[in-house]
Amino acid sequence: MVDYELTGATPDPLSADEVVRRLPAIELLPDDLREPVIEISRRAPDYFWDVPATSGKDVDYHHPIARGEHGLWAHTLMLFGPLWRLSQTEVALGNITERERDLAFAAAILHDQRKRGSHADPASTAVSDHDLRMAIVIRQTEIPDRDTIANAVACHMGPKEWGYDGPEPETPLQRLVHQADMMASTPNADRSIPTSPRRR
Repeated sequence: MVDYELTGATPDPLSADEVVRRLPAIELLPDDLREPVIEISRRAPDYFWDVPATSGKDVDYHHPIARGEHGLWAHTLMLFGPLWRLSQTEVALGNITERERDLAFAAAILHDQRKRGSHADPASTAVSDHDLRMAIVIRQTEIPDRDTIANAVACHMGPKEWGYDGPEPETPLQRLVHQADMMASTPNADRSIPTSPRRR
């Protein structure tokens, strides 16, 4: 297994059980995605679990729960209510397949795991290329469909009209991840977490 950190030394990773406890949506993934997502998430920077989701002290577009300690982690958890509901519609309409829904869930779990940059030298607020950094990390792994997952992570911030200078969502899967992230990044975001039994 490769070291998923881009610069500096990776600290002792969390146990697989602890990652699943912290990110219960992992249980929604099929076997071939679940284990690699756990392995990547075990090596998330320590700050991922501790810092606010907001990018600065004056930014308050996230839910109040996501603005304080553990906020980035909370934001990631909050993504799964809208993602689950939107993905049900997208699958029913034939816009995405069940496999693409699974890849969207993997992308959502991983999307902000480099929000402040590297383990060794994290920034004090969000880094503007955090999406691209995490996409690079994903591409260093052996996760199935890694380019599809990495591309969804790379464009989760949305259109250039919003001041974002990375790639824009183009596919239904990419738009699904972006839209769920936007829904989870609002003050009135749904705080529910899907508890559907894990699919086999």
